[in-house]
Amino acid sequence: MASSYKTVIPTFRGIASSAISFLTAAKEEQSKNDKLPSGEEMLNSQMGDMLPFRMQPIILAKFQLGPMMNSKPSATSPSLDPAALKSFDDVINFFKQLLAVIDAVDEKAWNENAQNGLDVEIGPKTLHMTAIDDFAHSFVIPNSYFHLNAMYMLLRMKGFALGKITYVGPFMSEQMRKDWAPLRS
Repeated sequence: MASSYKTVIPTFRGIASSAISFLTAAKEEQSKNDKLPSGEEMLNSQMGDMLPFRMQPIILAKFQLGPMMNSKPSATSPSLDPAALKSFDDVINFFKQLLAVIDAVDEKAWNENAQNGLDVEIGPKTLHMTAIDDFAHSFVIPNSYFHLNAMYMLLRMKGFALGKITYVGPFMSEQMRKDWAPLRS
């Protein structure tokens, strides 16, 4: 059976890398098409009663950072202040900072803490999670995908022509990229 680190941390890495990929593609597309919404307009866009785009990376990162901080990574966490996100560049850099924290997580430290409990602030309440590993698999990963998808879909809804590969490509192994290469030529 794979260790907790091997089932959680690469998934966190894929999620942050996917965000960087499609946000970079959106920024490039926006620079060539003035009919697309500005970065500020996108950051304020929302679906229904959901929080706006600018909150999606914050919520995603908040729940990933909680369990990672127990392994004391050497990288600095991104600011969770939504006012700090004013452009696509800001959001891309936010995810690059998150990726640096993910890459700084020590495998041994993560695995040693995987069965430890964790207190998590949700709104005005603090919940005690019995085990980091269960919290990561049962909530953090699905929650991260939810907020990643929300950002991607908001961009698509506003006219950005993002291809699926900008989303799934960062999750692919080197071998998988080679296997899919004939479709790209």
